Amino acid sequence: MLNLIKSDLYRITRARGLRGSFWQYSLAIVAAYAAVVALLVFVRTQAYDMLADGAASPFTSEFPSYTAYLADMASGIVPLCVCFMVAEHVLQEFKGGYARTALSARVGRLSYVLGKVAFAGVLSAVMLLFSIAVITGCAWIGGYTFAQADSPVGFLGWLGGYWLNIWALAVLSLVLVYATRVSPVSYIGAFCFCFGTVSSLLSGLAFSSGGILRVMQPVRPALETLAAWLPSSSLGNLKFGGGLFWMSPADVWGASSQALTVAPGVQALIAGVIWVAIPAAVVLLIARERDI
Repeated sequence: MLNLIKSDLYRITRARGLRGSFWQYSLAIVAAYAAVVALLVFVRTQAYDMLADGAASPFTSEFPSYTAYLADMASGIVPLCVCFMVAEHVLQEFKGGYARTALSARVGRLSYVLGKVAFAGVLSAVMLLFSIAVITGCAWIGGYTFAQADSPVGFLGWLGGYWLNIWALAVLSLVLVYATRVSPVSYIGAFCFCFGTVSSLLSGLAFSSGGILRVMQPVRPALETLAAWLPSSSLGNLKFGGGLFWMSPADVWGASSQALTVAPGVQALIAGVIWVAIPAAVVLLIARERDI
């Protein structure tokens, strides 16, 4: 399995001609953050004052904490890039025949599939650390400030929670890849996972149970609990609180919520582990049933 992971990492980091997806997505991330910093610098100039005619800057340069800043900047783009990279990599293996060659022996299926799950975790860590380095540079260039400092435990907890939930989103994307092997379905599904479409749908159903869908009132706590424990919701919690791990759940979900929740930071860690394990088991089942 380790050799398979090394092979995957080698293929995405081929520097010649920037053929490796790592370089392509990394350049896209750098370009996106460079555009944000350039806009921030621009709104501080006299030229912007003249054009805006006294309007307030659309960008804030102060954040509650360093981790809140990281989460705000990394939300959306980093999880999406990881999910797209994982989906693209595995789809290419199916289309190019690499998967069939690697699985010529049935005994290698478990190592191959678990290797893809582990590869998604390694890639999530690499892209997150790379993005943090770029985002930290943006903070220095843009002159961002932070209202309070994170404790070491809070920062490491935030980092672990963010990594686990990005990994979970990537493995959820793998489920679609293995189940369909259709590029549009895989990419659209990954997009919906990353931007909370599923959690929003569940929350909407739960809210409607108090109105037009009263028949669903008995399952409202279950709907709200599932929505609260999805990886996209956990990333949203980490964006809201940063490294403040011990906030009350009511601070995030509100006093009227019927969801079963714990401290948001701790919940993010638990949810990440759960949503890495469950989709990984589903991927293994699909591989077995479809004789992949």
